[in-house]
Amino acid sequence: MIRPRLSASLAALALLLAVPASALALPPFTTGVKTSAASGGQAELFGATAACHSTFDRFVIRARFAKPGYDVRYVNRIFEDGSGDPVSLLGTKRIRVFVRDARAHTQSGTNLLPNVITPRCPNLRQIKNAGDFEGLVTFGLGLRSKTGFRVFRLSGPSRIVIDVAH
Repeated sequence: MIRPRLSASLAALALLLAVPASALALPPFTTGVKTSAASGGQAELFGATAACHSTFDRFVIRARFAKPGYDVRYVNRIFEDGSGDPVSLLGTKRIRVFVRDARAHTQSGTNLLPNVITPRCPNLRQIKNAGDFEGLVTFGLGLRSKTGFRVFRLSGPSRIVIDVAH
C-alpha cells in the first residue's frame, strides 16, 4: 500500500521537475486588469511584434533606457491619443494597452514602431498604434473573442509581453 503511493509521489515529483521553472512563474490567464509601475525615467519603445502559438497569441513590446509601466484591460472601443478619434480594428473584442513613462519615437522625432500589425492569429487579429503623446503610448488589440490574457516582463532587452488565450 505504501509502495503505490510512493511511486505516484515520485512520478508527480519527476513531472514537476521536468517543467521549466520559467513556465511555473508565468501569471495565469484572466480577463482582469493588469498594471505595473514604471521605473528609471522615460523608456524608449523600439520594437513591437506579434506571434501565433498553439494555445495563445503573443504581442511583445521592446523598450530601452528605462522600465515602462503598463495598464492592460478589455475596453469597448479604442480611441486615438490626442484626437480622440475611434480606432477600427479587426475582430469583435478590444484590449487597450497603455505603456506609461514611454515614447515610441527618437528625440529627433523618428517613429520607432509600426502603425499596424496584422498577424491574423486564431484570436489576436490586429494591433494598431493608437498614440504616442505626453509619455503615454497606446495600442489597441483587436481580438476574435474575449478570453483570458496575461502580462509579464522579460529582460535583456526589457520587454512587455501580452499573451491572449485562444
